[in-house]
Amino acid sequence: MFERILKYRRDLHQIPELDFDLPKTTAYVRSVLEKLPCEVFSPDGHAVCAWFDAGAHETVAFRSDMDALPICEVSGVPFSSRHQGHMHACGHDGHMAMVLELAQYVASVKDRLKKNVLLVFQPAEETTGGAQFICQSGVFAQKNVKAIYGFHLWPDLPLGQPATRPGPLLAASCEVTVDIEGKSTHIAKSEDGADALLAASRFVVGAEKILDDLHAAEGPWCTLKFGLLQAGTVRNAIAAHAHLEGSLRVFSESAFKMG
Repeated sequence: MFERILKYRRDLHQIPELDFDLPKTTAYVRSVLEKLPCEVFSPDGHAVCAWFDAGAHETVAFRSDMDALPICEVSGVPFSSRHQGHMHACGHDGHMAMVLELAQYVASVKDRLKKNVLLVFQPAEETTGGAQFICQSGVFAQKNVKAIYGFHLWPDLPLGQPATRPGPLLAASCEVTVDIEGKSTHIAKSEDGADALLAASRFVVGAEKILDDLHAAEGPWCTLKFGLLQAGTVRNAIAAHAHLEGSLRVFSESAFKMG
């Protein structure tokens, strides 16, 4: 079992792909699943699903993500990425390997299953929200899925020790984009302009202060951070436009609405 998981992970680590553009990754996943006693299909034209029909009324689903990150690998390991500028740096190769091995196990005990099993391999986890299209396809209602589980690698845990807890374990996330319009002038006449860069900086600091105050009063229910700020064209002119991109992470739907 371990050797097979290792092979899956290292094979997939070498062919990282992004977003919905996953031809080699989906082909590899399908090549493993199609040898097993299950129906392999795509509910939305991008994801890969494996349906193990045990003749039960209800279904349990297990999910893995498939996409990689736009990062250059410099690890030097013999199974390094063969796709320049792409890397499985967030563990999705490991997630796929675990669920592919789960497929082998489910196939071996299919006759003893008390519920049907649906395995879901999701694209575009890192970018444009591939889960949404799977949900909108209706596959979970069609297969009467009553629960769905996901595995996530966590390098900070001791080797061989799984972890979970009641309630939310990992946060839900969404993308946050803010555009600020100002008025450009030469910095010698800044009073005649409207500094979009300065406004963006104050926006970020203000958002941080609001969240810090909320965390102090109510606990860490929400995190909002910005990783990209673009503004201006030259050093001696006030920026007319600023563009911010960030991520909002929450542990509940109510916190999401508050955030």
